[in-house]
Amino acid sequence: MTEKEATEETAEKAAAEEPAAKKTTKKTTKTQKEDSAKVETVVSDKSMVYLDFVAKTKDNGIVYDTTLLEVAKKEGLFRENDRYEPALVVVGWNWLLSAVEEQLIGMKVGESKTIEVPPEKGAGPRDPNKIKLIAKVKLAKQGAKGYKGEEIKFGNERGFVTADLGRRARVDFNSPFAGKTLIYDVTIREIVSDEIKKLQAVLRRRIPGIPEDRYSITHSKKVVTVELPQETRYIENIQYGEIGIAADILKAAEDIDEVKIVTTFKRPERKAENQT
Repeated sequence: MTEKEATEETAEKAAAEEPAAKKTTKKTTKTQKEDSAKVETVVSDKSMVYLDFVAKTKDNGIVYDTTLLEVAKKEGLFRENDRYEPALVVVGWNWLLSAVEEQLIGMKVGESKTIEVPPEKGAGPRDPNKIKLIAKVKLAKQGAKGYKGEEIKFGNERGFVTADLGRRARVDFNSPFAGKTLIYDVTIREIVSDEIKKLQAVLRRRIPGIPEDRYSITHSKKVVTVELPQETRYIENIQYGEIGIAADILKAAEDIDEVKIVTTFKRPERKAENQT
């Protein structure tokens, strides 16, 4: 065999072996990624979970909030535009009461728990200084009439009229739950471990009602790009929703340095002209 023939034979062998080497490299990389992805089975600090809950006051058992449709209808809480589905919670982010979130730690998917929240960890004690006498003429300027039981907004405060005293009304600006012990019956439905699913979850929370096939999230190096459809432009105060999306994504994915939010506008389909 000549030197030229030997060189050509060596080159042919290298070319034949190259695809196999590349395939092995890809497989190793995929395996490493799969091994590095931690699937959470127990709720811990900063875990992202979906949960159902029923919230009520301990003293009289009145239900005031729930994620369950049948409970909402039974308790007279049902509202047509509300969503009745498991709530997204990140432990430590205070999307629920912090006293509730911290009690989720250690729970598993499918597990249920009753959590009791004392007033000091809930709405706080009742404050007598938040009960005020206000002239009805002042209430009228805020669009209120001053009758007993009326919920009003006065300045930056919200309260309830507890007594009609002629020209004045007594208004209680304490939270309706001030001084009350609260009960939360919770059930863990899912622990979100996948990074892209986490980003999709915070997006859905900020802009509910948009079908998943109408938006996309891509993650390249340290940048996340969110593509939204043009109908989101018609959502009231959408700019604040987008700020919230970016803030949540940066908080949920600590390896991300930048979030880009892009709105896609597509040319309307042209109607076929009538043929004569």
